[in-house]
Amino acid sequence: MKKLFFGLCLLMYTNIVFAQEQPAAYVLEDGYDFWMKEKGDTAYVFADMAYIRDYPSTKGKLLDSIPQETRVIIKSDSYNNSIARGFEAPWRKISYVKDGKEKEGFIWSGLLSIGRIQQKDGTIFNIGFLRYEKETSYSAATYLLEVKCFDSNGHLKAKDYYPAELSEQRYSEHKLLPHMGLEGLENIVRIGFLGEACGIPSFYYYFSWDGKEVIPMFSRYTVSDAGIYYHEEKILFPSEHNLDPNLIIKDIEEGEVIDEDAQEYHYKKTRKRIKYIWDGKIAAELIEMKAVN
Repeated sequence: MKKLFFGLCLLMYTNIVFAQEQPAAYVLEDGYDFWMKEKGDTAYVFADMAYIRDYPSTKGKLLDSIPQETRVIIKSDSYNNSIARGFEAPWRKISYVKDGKEKEGFIWSGLLSIGRIQQKDGTIFNIGFLRYEKETSYSAATYLLEVKCFDSNGHLKAKDYYPAELSEQRYSEHKLLPHMGLEGLENIVRIGFLGEACGIPSFYYYFSWDGKEVIPMFSRYTVSDAGIYYHEEKILFPSEHNLDPNLIIKDIEEGEVIDEDAQEYHYKKTRKRIKYIWDGKIAAELIEMKAVN
């Protein structure tokens, strides 16, 4: 009897200690993140392999692993931000089907895609973050924004990344464009990261698809600050400017209020046009020589 009593006490003590060591899960009040998923939404795994745990933490017990392009259903709000691959993201409870059985567990959101586009022919573009790289003496801190292309059977065809300089942006968006008049291309993928407050820029990154390769192209941004200052960049492709079929134009306009105390704002504006020649792989800036009298 004493041995039984002692065993029960030891079991209770072990459970209490474990409960004390396991931190409580908490729901994040600010639900804004680049993944923009709510309970019941469908998401897809972006990482080559994603680990599923029994608790929203890297300390949670490993339950399973699922490969890229696995379809999952979001079952919870955002939990417990964690840092992995150099950046911070929340955990979500998910359900998924593997080997014909429905399973559940927690996944770190950084392993999920922030966007996914499927064409009529079945070609899939999956968008996500490869990792975050810290600032160095010769480069700025960047997220490696990656686009993966899969065929209709889910086989990876190509992938590549672009360094994205993100900071306080709150939303993401993505859009599949046609070739926009550029020779040799089938599509252009545009990915945006939007700032919702004054002084926070919105960045847009462009990738092209030529049927074989995913090709990083260039970026643009817009920003304004309380109506006092603005910077806006626009891209014009051949189908929009109807000039050279390999010419890409970036128009830049900046405006600054002349008199902040005036009842109606008037701006001092500056405009600049940058031209790029697209060779099928790289958009190289075109340097135009001015004639010397």
